[in-house]
Amino acid sequence: MNEGAGERRGLRSRTETRVHIRVASPSDAEGLRAMLSRCSSATIYRRFHIPYPDVPGWMLGLMLGVGRSDMEALIAVAEGEIVGHAMYARSGNGAEAEIAIIIEDGWQSRGVGRQLLSELVQRAKYRGIETFTGEVLRHNRPMLGLAAMFAGSDYGREDEVCHVRMPLTASTASASKSNHRAA
Repeated sequence: MNEGAGERRGLRSRTETRVHIRVASPSDAEGLRAMLSRCSSATIYRRFHIPYPDVPGWMLGLMLGVGRSDMEALIAVAEGEIVGHAMYARSGNGAEAEIAIIIEDGWQSRGVGRQLLSELVQRAKYRGIETFTGEVLRHNRPMLGLAAMFAGSDYGREDEVCHVRMPLTASTASASKSNHRAA
């Protein structure tokens, strides 16, 4: 697997706009801030579980992996703008990582989240991660749908939050590729 920061994978959305997936870098801060400013308050709340009017700078740094070796972040770029972000942060035991994804409203349900997640799975498996975890708001059906890509996903619920565990098994990679083709 090519790990260079310039690595790109492309897909075409249903409107035939080309979307590139690449590794995020600190230089993407302004583009990520611009994407987040275009997101609805509902999308911001589903991602952060907090109604940020403006996502703080420290969160942007976290999302871009500034100064961290235990995580990786990807962005989706279309027509020169960031339209999606996905990341994982390795948990204490090293074989698990928590994930988070946000897709700009106008790009939701167009395969961007699925492509980001599929690429994130491949990169995480390469680094020895066996399971993704996440806390998803119970009403966040799009993210719960992405979690269903993983054979053997386990869901626990506490109040309004679903605790999801997604094993990155060999069958997961093929399931995510076939699901991507169907999207």
